[in-house]
Amino acid sequence: MGRGKVRFWKKKKEVVKKVQIKHIPLPILIRQAIYDSMLEPAEGIADALGLPPISDEVSEMEERASQERLESFSSLIPFIDSHSDIASRIAMASYVLDDEGNKAEVSEDEVERLSGLFKLVALSSSMSCVSTLFSLGLIESKVVSKDVE
Repeated sequence: MGRGKVRFWKKKKEVVKKVQIKHIPLPILIRQAIYDSMLEPAEGIADALGLPPISDEVSEMEERASQERLESFSSLIPFIDSHSDIASRIAMASYVLDDEGNKAEVSEDEVERLSGLFKLVALSSSMSCVSTLFSLGLIESKVVSKDVE
């Protein structure tokens, strides 16, 4: 090698990871979100949202597909559940404050009912969102289970 051709190091090639996003038509995405939210009756909710009806066989297929999607990130469900609990507490605290930041009078029954509703909304929306992100290939699970001694 001549003087001009001496290299002391090799330049590393940059590895570019391409993310290919799947395209899912909106009505299908909405129906998947309904099933993945685990709210019942799924088809009643779909009907209320104006989605076209599906047969019982297709409904069973949707349930099985949802179960598979949810199982793909089952190790994250305890975290999602606890985060939903935190989100529902935040929503409840925000709800009882008036415009000036003063705590409004709310009965214990209403606090319990609304806290449950907020938890349901937070959990179901989080589950369906994470499921959609996994199914679109936008996130992957790298969770490794390890036994702690």
